[in-house]
Amino acid sequence: MDKLRALRYFIKLADSLSFSETAAHFRVPSSSVSRRIRDLEEELGIELFHRTTRSVRLTDLGQLYFNDVSPAVRGIDLADDLVGEQSNDPSGLLRITAMPGYGEIMVLPALEELRCLYPEIVFDVDFTDQVIDLASNAMDIAIRASSTLPDYVVARRLTDHRFVLVASHDYLAKNGTPKTVADLELHKGLMYRGPRGVLKWRAQQDGLWKDANVRPTYISNHGPTLVKAARDGHGLAFLPRWGLVEHIESGELIELSFEGEQLTINGVDNAAVYLLYHPPKFRIKKIRVVVDHLVKVLTK
Repeated sequence: MDKLRALRYFIKLADSLSFSETAAHFRVPSSSVSRRIRDLEEELGIELFHRTTRSVRLTDLGQLYFNDVSPAVRGIDLADDLVGEQSNDPSGLLRITAMPGYGEIMVLPALEELRCLYPEIVFDVDFTDQVIDLASNAMDIAIRASSTLPDYVVARRLTDHRFVLVASHDYLAKNGTPKTVADLELHKGLMYRGPRGVLKWRAQQDGLWKDANVRPTYISNHGPTLVKAARDGHGLAFLPRWGLVEHIESGELIELSFEGEQLTINGVDNAAVYLLYHPPKFRIKKIRVVVDHLVKVLTK
C-alpha cells in the first residue's frame, strides 16, 4: 500500500466527508479512494469512518488519528510545494476562499487577470462566510471581513467594511424617507443572512445599542441579489459600501443617514476586509504572487 497516498486521501475525506468530492480532488475514481481507506483501516486495525448510504463521518479513533497525522502530512505537502516550484513558473493547485458578495464583485475579476498571468496555477475557489482554519491547510488564502483578527495568520487589509443604508428613488417616492431609526419600523428591509443567522441592524442612541425594528421583506446570503432588489425598489438595504458605491455614484441608489443616530450591523462599526494566509505559505511562489497581486488590485 502507498501509505502516504492513503493518508492524503484520508485527510481530504476527513475534511470533505464526501468520497465523490475526495475522488474529484485527486482525479481518481471513488472506488480508488474507498479501497485506499479500507486498506488503511485494515493496516491500523481500526474503523476510521462511520459510513451509511447517506453520510460519512469520522469515528472517535478516526478523529484522534486525523489530529495526529494531518499536520505531518500537510507539512510534507508544503515542503514538496516549496522545493518543487522554486525554479519553475508558479503552478499547481491554489485554494482560495472569499465572502460571497465580495468574492463575486471584487475577487473574480482579479482572478481572471491572474489566470492570464499564471496559466499553470489551478484556482480552487470557494465563496462562503464560514470561518476557515488556515493552519489546517484546507485553504491557502482567505478573504474575510472582521473587526478582530485571528491569531497566527498574516492579515493584509484590503478595504473598509462600512455598512450604509440605501434605497432607490422609486422606493422613497412611494414609501417616504426615514428620518430617524424609529422610522425604520414603517419600512421594508432587505436583510443579509450570515453563517450565524440574519444580521441585525442595530442603532446607538444615548450610548446604548438597540435593535432597529425594520420589517424583513427579503432575506438572502447573496449580497448582489439584495443590491438588485434595492435598485428595483423593493426595500431598504443595509450593506457594505464597497458593494454599493457604483450604484450610489450613478444615482440608482440613495445613501441615507440619521442625525445623531448611528446604524450598524450587530453593534460593530470598525470592521475591515482582510486577505489572510498562514505565514509559512508565503514562501511558496504561487501563493506569494497571488497574494501580492490581489493586495495590489483590491486596495486601489
